[in-house]
Amino acid sequence: MTDAEQIEAAERAWKMSTLLMVVVIWMAVIAISVFSPPLVSGSQQEELPVAAFATWLWGGISTAIVLVSMSRLRGRPAALRSWQALTAAVFAIWVLSTVVSLALPVLETGTDPTKLPVWALLSPVGATVLTGLACVVAAMFASGPSPQTGVTGPP
Repeated sequence: MTDAEQIEAAERAWKMSTLLMVVVIWMAVIAISVFSPPLVSGSQQEELPVAAFATWLWGGISTAIVLVSMSRLRGRPAALRSWQALTAAVFAIWVLSTVVSLALPVLETGTDPTKLPVWALLSPVGATVLTGLACVVAAMFASGPSPQTGVTGPP
């Protein structure tokens, strides 16, 4: 395989990894927003889909983190393993966040029971933090050791 073919293959892998991460994040955001339990409060037991309000913000922040991280890794065929690992990590993080948001019980308080979907509110925040951490780790591993010191640093 020539150098030009390797660069082209790496560029395709970079694009697919970036696209897959963005799609996974937004599929999770949509699933959490639509299917998570609502906040139920008051004597009339009104329902309010609070996760639908907050999850979009965390999905947007995670998308920005992924795009910035992947733009810094672009054009480096040696970083292919880092892209793949980051893609797998973001996929696992957001699928887990979706499962946690939808499956774990809500907090119920008071005599007119208020039902607060704590996990649906907190899991996208945790997924955003873990996505940022995964992007930092991927960038560290992709940079390799410094020729002078042997210490890993930014590109």
